[in-house]
Amino acid sequence: MSFKQWPLVRDLRFAQKCGRFLHGARKRRPDLDWDEYRRIARHFKADDMGSFAERGYLFQLASDLPAGAQVIEVGSWMGASTCFIAGGLKGTAARILAVDNFAGQSTCGEDSAWYDRHFRQLGVKSTLEIFRANFAALGLGARAEPLVSDSLAAARQLADRRGAIDFVFIDGDHSYAACKADIAAWAPFVGRGGIMAFHDFGSRATGVTQAIFEEIKLGRFAEIVGVAETIIAFRL
Repeated sequence: MSFKQWPLVRDLRFAQKCGRFLHGARKRRPDLDWDEYRRIARHFKADDMGSFAERGYLFQLASDLPAGAQVIEVGSWMGASTCFIAGGLKGTAARILAVDNFAGQSTCGEDSAWYDRHFRQLGVKSTLEIFRANFAALGLGARAEPLVSDSLAAARQLADRRGAIDFVFIDGDHSYAACKADIAAWAPFVGRGGIMAFHDFGSRATGVTQAIFEEIKLGRFAEIVGVAETIIAFRL
């Protein structure tokens, strides 16, 4: 175990980094429940797959949705981003549907290597039970439902929900072709004025960035809502 992974060191690093983020976040948006954000962040303090700013932005986007909002996330892994979105939702009817094969199946070479490495470290072949355990530990289980499926198969299965979703977050297969296909499949699910957001825009995942730029040029999105590091959100 490296020095920065020692429990006391990790706790100190979390307190410092989270504290700095929350200092600015509370100034920008004093209306949001940042104590709930911090509670979720503490649960995922050993998970470095998303920054405080990115996860804070997902929490903010979810908090700005109407009460009872319906959300679809494509690509959930162990449920960290899913939990931050769920934590921001309001109303007993609010739900997030988490679409993932939970087995790391991907057409993107870099993704496949990353998944293979992490599954070896985890000693499991699926992250579904870890996903469920994270939601249970945070008491958010009633707000989330995992759908074990590939993205396009799930879109066909959920066809009756087209136009009825308030927020779609895409963080699935990072290849260019897959991202283009995800946009085409899931954009029709977003109701007028709803939000579609993406992870890894402007990152090493060049296929994702290319696909999004092409959709912008084609007029797919009405406006950019905001950007937080590698997360970009649009209104449809």
